[in-house]
Amino acid sequence: MADHRVTLSVAPLLRMKCEFWISDDGWNGCCDQLSITVQAGSFERVKPEMEIALGKYMESLLPEAQPTGIAQAA
Repeated sequence: MADHRVTLSVAPLLRMKCEFWISDDGWNGCCDQLSITVQAGSFERVKPEMEIALGKYMESLLPEAQPTGIAQAA
């Protein structure tokens, strides 16, 4: 049987301690380990903003993505 290659994006689970608090300007969040801070109008929004900021930070540590001829599956 021939090999069939599939390329998928995988989101790893990485536990980071983050703190969230409310202020006059809305909700704030920080991850002291990585010096990341975010702000949003609600807790429901600040948590995903922190997840996005953490993901962007992790992606910035990786070498530039190399273009490939392999189609990515959704």
